[in-house]
Amino acid sequence: MSKSNTYKTLKYSIRQCGEDEIEIRNSFFDGYSRGFIRLLFIGIFCMSWYQNAKYNDPPFSIEMEALRDDFGAVFDPDKEITELYSEHIKIRSDPEFIRDFPNVKIKPYEEFRKPYIERDKWKRIRFFFHPIWMSFLLFLFFLPRPRGIRVNRKKRIIYAPILNGTYRVAFVPKEGDPLGGVVYSCYGTHPLGGEYLYSFVIGMREEHHMQQSRHYLGVYPSMSTKQSVDILHAVRAYLTEDNPEFLKHIKHRFSVWHYIIAVPFCNAFAIPVPFNRAKADAAIEKALAAWNKKTHNQKQKWFKAIAEEQQLINQEYAAKGWDNHVK
Repeated sequence: MSKSNTYKTLKYSIRQCGEDEIEIRNSFFDGYSRGFIRLLFIGIFCMSWYQNAKYNDPPFSIEMEALRDDFGAVFDPDKEITELYSEHIKIRSDPEFIRDFPNVKIKPYEEFRKPYIERDKWKRIRFFFHPIWMSFLLFLFFLPRPRGIRVNRKKRIIYAPILNGTYRVAFVPKEGDPLGGVVYSCYGTHPLGGEYLYSFVIGMREEHHMQQSRHYLGVYPSMSTKQSVDILHAVRAYLTEDNPEFLKHIKHRFSVWHYIIAVPFCNAFAIPVPFNRAKADAAIEKALAAWNKKTHNQKQKWFKAIAEEQQLINQEYAAKGWDNHVK
């Protein structure tokens, strides 16, 4: 793939957040999850279409009829009852009926109506649950897009939101590999598996958080087997060059429309999760304050521990014939 095409592909995985910050898309909990749910919806629709086609009915006809009944029980409960009451009057006004049942009289409407209203009370209760499950299904279909990791070249940090609402912050060394503050893999687990498609994974560990947070990055589904390598090169360029070429091709929003239909299918019409800039800045400033209190030797010791962990990962991949360092 040419550099030009690589840069154009990156706009699906990277967006510019400001003059000195980019965000790399979360793939596994973003495109994959949304695509799986939408595919499940299509499967359910096809099953309903197949079952109802036997009776020449449209998909979900039974469910729609139940919905109409529940809505009718709330907004127009007398429509069906009025029709039944008219039939009731017609029957009991018939001369033959009066002859056979002289003591049976026409009931007043309110008396006639009462058992039907009692019968439909569960429909009225179900009605209030319909907006809930409908909203939930819409939420799943337009599944919000979780925030990925962010790279801030001015503050020389890489940071990411964690599920508990906090932020994990890693620091960029002044010398050597700019990714020396994180561990990474160009061969991370990909939802589709196989031997050709991989996720770009960044692991972030803070001194007081020994459990590593892992972030699977890039657009899902991968449009190229080189996606991980392209993202790796882009991050390095962003942290080492004043005006890297790929910045000319990315936007402030992730691109979602592509001739590979699976890309918009999994990524279009997603609601972005709100990003709390004030909370993120507070977490960054706190982490920077703690980091700046360390001596030069303490900082180097931390980077050295990360480098040793990265070296083990690279050696493991090298044994399989894979180049994870990718210079």
